[in-house]
Amino acid sequence: MADIAVGQFVQTEEFLADEKVVDMDPKMRKLDPDSTQFTTMTQKTTNRVATREKVNWLEEQYVNTVITTTAGYTAGAVTVVVSAADGASVQAQDVLRNMRTGEAMLVTANAAGSLTVVPSWGNMPAASVAGNSGDKLLIVGDAQKQGADIPAMKYSQRVLGFNYTQIHRTSWVFSGTATAIELYGGREPAKEAARKLVEHKRKLEANGFYGARDFVNVIAGGNDDVTGSAGGLYEFIQTNKQNVAGELTSDFLDQFLATVLAKGSNDKVIYTGTIGAYYISRFNRSGQGAFWKPSDETVHGVKVDGFLSGVFGTLVPVVVKKEWSNYPSGVNGFNGNLFVVDISNVERRPLRDRDTKLLTNRQSPGQDRVAAEYLTESSWTVAQERTHGLLTGIA
Repeated sequence: MADIAVGQFVQTEEFLADEKVVDMDPKMRKLDPDSTQFTTMTQKTTNRVATREKVNWLEEQYVNTVITTTAGYTAGAVTVVVSAADGASVQAQDVLRNMRTGEAMLVTANAAGSLTVVPSWGNMPAASVAGNSGDKLLIVGDAQKQGADIPAMKYSQRVLGFNYTQIHRTSWVFSGTATAIELYGGREPAKEAARKLVEHKRKLEANGFYGARDFVNVIAGGNDDVTGSAGGLYEFIQTNKQNVAGELTSDFLDQFLATVLAKGSNDKVIYTGTIGAYYISRFNRSGQGAFWKPSDETVHGVKVDGFLSGVFGTLVPVVVKKEWSNYPSGVNGFNGNLFVVDISNVERRPLRDRDTKLLTNRQSPGQDRVAAEYLTESSWTVAQERTHGLLTGIA
């Protein structure tokens, strides 16, 4: 029975809490936008199906023509030492030139990288030059003796690249009652499914950059309990990898790009955290507008934040990874990273019939629940790692 109250007027406090209609904005405000540009780009370009849990690719390159000394040598020395790996590119009768000193030399013998040479080959006096450890030597070509037999061939051996597929699963479970309740912004589990799709894509994105390649049989003796893990760019890039250890300058970045852009295709894209983007944006404010051009154009279906002018006259798209701002910067985290990716040498490799799909009715029989998940099993091809680059430690 309702109580009777006598008063002059009815105040808002007189209403029961559940009697009031909630003034609710139907728009859901998200803390972070969906920003999976790398995954989107690879889906728009090459996206080849894998047919087993391990993916392979072949790499080859021309015979190396630049080698590095591993020890200094005195002026006029007849022995020059390079690494055994570099030594494989050198044969007797090759002409070398030290790119720092300018001295040329003729190789007469090679013992696992210990080169016997004729110094001052050409017109530079041997007494005027000495070599340092780390000097770069150009293999100019060979100068064969007249009437000599056919020389041994130099063969650039093919390299087998590989990666494993990784299973990504993102699930959600609601009671039957929870799915029947009317909610602002839509009912569940539809709202959660939309959120989980974004989270699932972020898993794939993070794997593309920071995944670790491994394949382990967890239980000794072997059965179906096997874990495969796909390696990402961070693990594959080894050659063009430098620690900035502080402020990123235009000169540092341009010299780095000179190395990375020299190999592979011109289809390069820069992915950088917000710290790297901060320094790049300063290039324009510092009067270097020709070096940095802000833009809202799209590349491979992804909006880019601007373009950098490389030393070869190439415009390199820049994509800012805003979500990396959640990471520490500098030496302590990944927000201080800047990737240069040759898109032509990267492929997304979903396993056949295992690309991203929504799987419903995942609850056990008899449960008054609604369960579903997104499942993806995929890998990455990251070929010719020297065509990519990575700067770390930007702070």
